[in-house]
Amino acid sequence: MAMSDLPESMRVHLARQEARPPIEKVREFLLGYVADAESLAEVEGRLRQIALTSTSLHRRVLDAIEAVLAASWPDGTLARLVGWDGNWVLDDPSDAGAAEFLRRLAGMLRAIAG
Repeated sequence: MAMSDLPESMRVHLARQEARPPIEKVREFLLGYVADAESLAEVEGRLRQIALTSTSLHRRVLDAIEAVLAASWPDGTLARLVGWDGNWVLDDPSDAGAAEFLRRLAGMLRAIAG
């Protein structure tokens, strides 16, 4: 289905979603798919299940994670993003540890999306 085939309300909603800053897209992903998971294997299972239908989420979040990792942030930003929004306890709770965690998620998304 082409974007032009969608109802106007859906096109507006999708345009708003795409216009959000990458860090907000990553935050939403962490809150929705990572925060309540017991393990990265559980996160991967969820993402593989979603990929059976569509990989658009995977590509959108992958792009956002890559943009977040490429940007410069105030100290503690990535650590808070992963620790608070992702509800994830890292062995290295610094920004460097959070960046490594986000790189692992990006690799998982890349592998699943193909």
